Amino acid sequence: FGRVLRQQPRRARRRGGLRAVRLRLRAAQRRGPRRHDPGPHQRGPRPRRGGGRPGGAMSEGGGRQLPYIAAGVALMTVQPMLVTMSQNAEGRLDYSPVSATLLTECLKIGISLGMLGLSAERRPGRVDVIELLRYAVPAGIYFVNNILVFLILERVDATTFQLLSQLKTVFTGLLFRFFLGRKLTMVQYLAIWQLTCGSATSHIPLCSTMLSKEATAEDWTSFSGLGLSTVSCMLSACGGIYSEKLLKGRVKESIHWQNVQLYSWGIVFNLLGAASSGRPGLDRGLFDGYNPWACLVVLNNALNGLAISAILKYADNIARVYAHTAAMLVTMLLSVVFFGRRPTPQVIIAVSIVAASAVQYNLRPEHLDSASIAAVSPSTRDAESKV
Repeated sequence: FGRVLRQQPRRARRRGGLRAVRLRLRAAQRRGPRRHDPGPHQRGPRPRRGGGRPGGAMSEGGGRQLPYIAAGVALMTVQPMLVTMSQNAEGRLDYSPVSATLLTECLKIGISLGMLGLSAERRPGRVDVIELLRYAVPAGIYFVNNILVFLILERVDATTFQLLSQLKTVFTGLLFRFFLGRKLTMVQYLAIWQLTCGSATSHIPLCSTMLSKEATAEDWTSFSGLGLSTVSCMLSACGGIYSEKLLKGRVKESIHWQNVQLYSWGIVFNLLGAASSGRPGLDRGLFDGYNPWACLVVLNNALNGLAISAILKYADNIARVYAHTAAMLVTMLLSVVFFGRRPTPQVIIAVSIVAASAVQYNLRPEHLDSASIAAVSPSTRDAESKV
């Protein structure tokens, strides 16, 4: 047989080989592709390192972000209302803001340690001292900002507080550009300017009164709340940007372990603040002057801090600012229902401007392109096509 095969011409042997290959391909097509070896048309693109998808932080893990953003909106909404209800008849706090922030940090680190023990995420084998020292920067910023929140709410109402908090978008957008290197479009810069004008609109009557000689002590108190709110927004934006950089610097590290490092410094700063505080009654105990509303303030602030940390880890600061905007609208409605406060025309206009500015700031380029294409009239399209 081998002798006969060697005597065949080379072309005949080549045809026989091609025929056998064709028969094998037809048999494979009838059976279909094997499960353990999918065809090239069935293989998807290889996942990128870090598990991310193109399109920015807002498009990565959208289902995972939504619960944290919704929780942040709810907790930010009730925060100023709880602080207002924890005040006495004179509008002052009977408890120390330093003790409230200290108890909040202790509660946050306790929850983080419990979640770290229950989670199946990879735990660090050793403590990185350099990384631990970096968390001291945002912890110090949050320590000062948390005390400012109590001082601001003693001077302005809940709706005005939420409205002035939208200035965080201004500082966040600028810090995004200078520290994180994220470029902003002209539409976003205009949205920041629109936000500034909207926040200033709510204080037009107050500023006109302050420029005249008819300013009262209450007007000066409200005006000081405006200045403290500006400082608080700047500190909040700085702390948020730095925290986002730390939380996203190590993607595979557990968020609970990162929170433990951050809140450890928070406890240190608050202990130093409590030791150096000259507030009367603090020496009688941390819980001096507390009522049920004050305890709810501590619980709400702790959960709010954990929600914001998750937003910064899995989304970004823009999502946090957007949550603040949604909380502002809900706070205004709840203040009318529960406190019976009628919003002034200036506040309604300011809330409308700020809400529109937040939507404009978060519009994606493809949305703007589709909107501009849809806005072109058919006659204009025909004229352009003729040209």
